[in-house]
Amino acid sequence: MRHTTAAALLIAAALPGLAACTSGNPQVELSQAGSGAGSTPTVTVTVVDPNGPPVTATATVTVTATPTVTVTMPPRPTPTTTAAFTQAVALVSYQNLVSDIALLDAMTLTGSPAALQLDVLAQHFATLESTGAPPGLDPPTYFGRLASLRLFADAASEEAAAGSPQAAARYVVIRRETGVLLGLVNGALRTSLALPAPPATSTTH
Repeated sequence: MRHTTAAALLIAAALPGLAACTSGNPQVELSQAGSGAGSTPTVTVTVVDPNGPPVTATATVTVTATPTVTVTMPPRPTPTTTAAFTQAVALVSYQNLVSDIALLDAMTLTGSPAALQLDVLAQHFATLESTGAPPGLDPPTYFGRLASLRLFADAASEEAAAGSPQAAARYVVIRRETGVLLGLVNGALRTSLALPAPPATSTTH
């Protein structure tokens, strides 16, 4: 399956709206849809701030044949309490994300091995959901982003297990958004977390 370079531009348009979400109950949604063989599905990220209009970015990913797949995160209630943030513990989880992406980059994203690794990635997002938000980041926005990535990784795991090419298309979004997440964390913690360099050319999975 071939991924167009347009997928690499996903999220950029949504970042200003995301950064503006400093209060209320922002909602981060990732969705992907296609309509059968020869179709060109689109991947959409929407950031909804109760205090402003939705901000949406859309990219096109070329696939061979795909069923319609949509994952939408329901609004996440603002936590009344949050766990204390411990940087040393959180850094282990962030490094786990980097390792997961490195492994997935080298895998064919269909079959049981890929499904298992995507499930591990989802678990690492879930672990971060159970810890506090880094100081300086808006907790509802931060946790909403983590929840969206966890849902997308869960869906990709199921698709990989079923041999669907949607798993690879969805992974393009997961990889990009994980890089955005680490960039936000770097800004808050003055760290230098980074994903491995992506392949120089489109990868066939």
